[in-house]
Amino acid sequence: MKIRDRLLLAAERQFAEHGVLDATLNDIRAAAEASVGALYHHFPDKADLYRQVWANALTDYQQHFYAAVADCADAETGVVAGVHAHLRWVQENQYRATVLTAARPPGVRESERNLEFFTSVRRWWRTHVAYGTVRDLELDLVYALWLGAAQEYSRQWLGGNIRTAPTDVAPELAAAAWATLRVEGAE
Repeated sequence: MKIRDRLLLAAERQFAEHGVLDATLNDIRAAAEASVGALYHHFPDKADLYRQVWANALTDYQQHFYAAVADCADAETGVVAGVHAHLRWVQENQYRATVLTAARPPGVRESERNLEFFTSVRRWWRTHVAYGTVRDLELDLVYALWLGAAQEYSRQWLGGNIRTAPTDVAPELAAAAWATLRVEGAE
């Protein structure tokens, strides 16, 4: 594994376990078995390292989420698959998920990858709106209704406040998301 990748993984774990403020570059460097020079060669400061860790976690999440939704021919299958993918990813990627529940660093929302993801999701959603199966809502509201409950459950689980694994409650949260987003009477 390349030194940059080792630094990113070590930082991800340190940020998840200790928080951004308490994680130190020295601890990250030591965990990655990297020299001081190697750390600063790849990341000029802790803010840049955090931004890269956060962006990588977001990209990984978005790829898994969209892969689950993109090929779903009908809206119900896609909404349900999205909730399941979200909860499975959180359970399988606890450090990354913890990082994503922390403060978003500046510039990530405007990144090209993030904009491409939301364009793709919006296109998928608008297709099903056109068929009259899901509600015609702004994407920010769709996100809150689609994944809000799953997101809050994930936060509580990651924080140790809930013991039941996210994938164990996925069917119920997915059914609730579909009930909220579907057009009544549509098949």
